[in-house]
Amino acid sequence: MKAASFRLLLLEDSAGDARLVQETLADQAPGEFAITTAERLADALARIQTERFDAVLCDLGLPDSTGLGTAQAIIAAAPALPVVVLTGSHNTELGRAAIELGAQDYLVKGETRAPTIARTLRYAIERMRLKLQLLEANAALERRVAERTAALAAANETLRAAEEQFRGLVEQSIAGIYIIQDDKLAYVNPRFAEIRGFGSADELIGRDPMPLVAEKDRGTVAENRRRLLSGEVPSINYNFTALRKDGSAVEVGVSSTGASYRGRPAIIGMMQDISEKKRAEEQIQRYVAQLKTAFMSTVEVATTLSEMRDPYTAGHERRVAGIAAAIGAELGFDARRQEGLRVAGYLHDVGKITIPAEILTKPGKLSAVEFKLIRGHAQASYDVLKNVEFPWPVAEVALQHHERMDGSGYPQGLKGDAILLEARIMAVADVVEAISSHRPYRPGLGIDKALAEIKRGRGTVYDPVVADACLKLFREKSYTIPA
Repeated sequence: MKAASFRLLLLEDSAGDARLVQETLADQAPGEFAITTAERLADALARIQTERFDAVLCDLGLPDSTGLGTAQAIIAAAPALPVVVLTGSHNTELGRAAIELGAQDYLVKGETRAPTIARTLRYAIERMRLKLQLLEANAALERRVAERTAALAAANETLRAAEEQFRGLVEQSIAGIYIIQDDKLAYVNPRFAEIRGFGSADELIGRDPMPLVAEKDRGTVAENRRRLLSGEVPSINYNFTALRKDGSAVEVGVSSTGASYRGRPAIIGMMQDISEKKRAEEQIQRYVAQLKTAFMSTVEVATTLSEMRDPYTAGHERRVAGIAAAIGAELGFDARRQEGLRVAGYLHDVGKITIPAEILTKPGKLSAVEFKLIRGHAQASYDVLKNVEFPWPVAEVALQHHERMDGSGYPQGLKGDAILLEARIMAVADVVEAISSHRPYRPGLGIDKALAEIKRGRGTVYDPVVADACLKLFREKSYTIPA
């Protein structure tokens, strides 16, 4: 059996009238209302406190209560419970008064048609539901309004404090801050005025900043301003020579951003005096150049010491360095990486200083022990160089320049990509120079023999990419080994 849709408390001291209501609802709305009856107000109030009801249909004349007091008592006890009152035909004004007190509706005993009773109860329940939803929505809205109002007040206070803090930071900033709008300075802070040699920021407001730029840089500054205002770039950093109030020059660096100021396009930026920084950078560059010269001189000294022990191969390291750098350039190495190849070339055989001179200059065939000593120069070179902090893998190149792609080289028998690319380049450069030049045990065989060896070993003992670059360098670009 389907449960009733609504639980109705019927407050009626007349058993006949109560039975009539029950029968009418059962007939007009079968199974819709589950009815609980009470004859006294006190009983009804007790039930309201302990049971759940969807509506109350009550007579206003009860043994323990009469008139509007009955309705008032129920409404006070359960404000969310819809109340429909029953009145006599001679007392309809009492029903309307009950509605003003909070009842949902009233019915006139003996005159209300049967279908109206069920419909009135349904409407009362629905109106109360809607009323409660509206009250809840209004309460939620009021809470949100209160919360938003409080949040807005807090945000305004935060904004005010932030504006004060920002203004303080801007006014006291160690960087010059400026706003350019309509080709005029709309705002500058005290530091900007100081950098430009003005006594106050007010002297600059409204001025065209372009005359305060050195003539040689005005085109650059104008172009950068155009790019920012057009939206081509969101921000830009650059340096230029500015002019001070007295006409003297000052080097400045600026960081500018396209923005909106008071609703219109503008450029907002920061400026710093970089005169001292520029002078310091120029001095550093001079120091770096001096250090580089001293460094290369030291490398050349090491090479010269090696050549003094082996005069028959004098110039070998320099020539290998030149060939290696040229191959690196052909492979797309940048200038810094080419320089690393050149340094590695100068030093790749430095370990030969550990080999007796009579072995280095021996014209005949070497014994097994002598050949082993010669092969040890790669490891010896690495041991000499490994603790020097080069910006390139110089020691590793020296160690690996006799390794071969198929693993037939020494001292570690490395294969393929396990060998540094710089070492693979050095291996090819070393072979080209060695075959083409004179040695104590044979005359020079020339560049054609050297290139034939590189072609023969391409992809097996020599890196194919490096070999191709070497062959192209000599055969197509007419490269010659440096003297």
